[in-house]
Amino acid sequence: MKIERADRMKGVEMSRIRATLTKCNEMKRAGIDLAMFTVGQPDFDTPQYIKDACEASIEAGHTAYAETPGSLELRTAIAKKLKRDNNLDYDPSEISVTTGAAQAAFLGMMTWLNPGDEIIIPNPSYNIYSTIPLIAGATVKTYELLEENNFQIDLDQMKSLITDKTKMIVLLTPNNPIGSILEKDNLEGLAEILKGTDIIVLCDEVYERLTYGEPAVSFGSLPGMKERTITMNGFSKAFSMTGWRIGYFAAPKEMVDVMNVLSFYMTACGVTFTQDAAVVALEEEDGSLEKMRSEFEKRRNYIVAEINKTKHFSALMPKGAFYVFMNIKKTGMTSGEFCDRMLDEYRCSFIPGDVFGSAGEGFVRLSYASSMENLERLVVALNDLDAKLD
Repeated sequence: MKIERADRMKGVEMSRIRATLTKCNEMKRAGIDLAMFTVGQPDFDTPQYIKDACEASIEAGHTAYAETPGSLELRTAIAKKLKRDNNLDYDPSEISVTTGAAQAAFLGMMTWLNPGDEIIIPNPSYNIYSTIPLIAGATVKTYELLEENNFQIDLDQMKSLITDKTKMIVLLTPNNPIGSILEKDNLEGLAEILKGTDIIVLCDEVYERLTYGEPAVSFGSLPGMKERTITMNGFSKAFSMTGWRIGYFAAPKEMVDVMNVLSFYMTACGVTFTQDAAVVALEEEDGSLEKMRSEFEKRRNYIVAEINKTKHFSALMPKGAFYVFMNIKKTGMTSGEFCDRMLDEYRCSFIPGDVFGSAGEGFVRLSYASSMENLERLVVALNDLDAKLD
């Protein structure tokens, strides 16, 4: 018996990030001591006050179906947060809760992209943004975020990519894997380009609470941009709730209503008691978020300084998220070769930069959402390899 996958799934393979994680977990189960810098997951537990709120919700019997868009209480709390932190004015009816920000991204692209439409995504960017459009049958075009341009959008390149088939542009700010933030004047330049068009902007802001200095600007807060913008965010990164699978998006109501239809046929609704806990997460912050952010900032400062002391490695100082996009071009190795060598010789694991797009070749993504002990171990390994490459 031969079973053929649907055409929409041809060419769609499992994420190399997940494949790397699986390999590392297999090595750890075999007793191999690894220092992992691969996972986009805080190494902090979910704050106790959030766990207590979830337990209280279960004990109160809040275990029935939720509304497909999410509970009104959570959507109201999200609306307050967006107004307070992001200068975004949304009614709860313009907000929908999803099973993680990944579902919000899927809904944003699958609801609005037709076969033949063009979507313009960052290069490098988190790899779901190059894969989901393929499932939709859309054509993917990329704008390059280059180290020599401080990882900002080249607006002339963006103009050259836009055609009458362009349906959507994706923004990641802060960016995974780069850790960069798109500056306000760069976003304002993009907004000027988009005036008079019907192009949708899908803006991933899931790391916006993890910034070090100036906050990230929400694209939808710029004049005239709210009506075309789908703003995505979630609880996984800032509140260390990756396994809770709670994300959300905000957009004009006529867009939200259509996206909610697809959301229903995917999951029916989110989990009731985790939504109750998310309300408490937003409304009763106990300082855990700032403690984690501050620790990440210390790790960031340490590892970037140490990398830049070497001869063969370098890195710009990331302004957000918890990633360093380390330049390894002076080693003469490809990103994949470097990662293999670090894993085989030093038991340190990274994600090759080319996983995130062609502009990522010559770089590796290093997550400092790891322990300081692991980062110190990494510095020893990098210095040893650096000396060998002389």
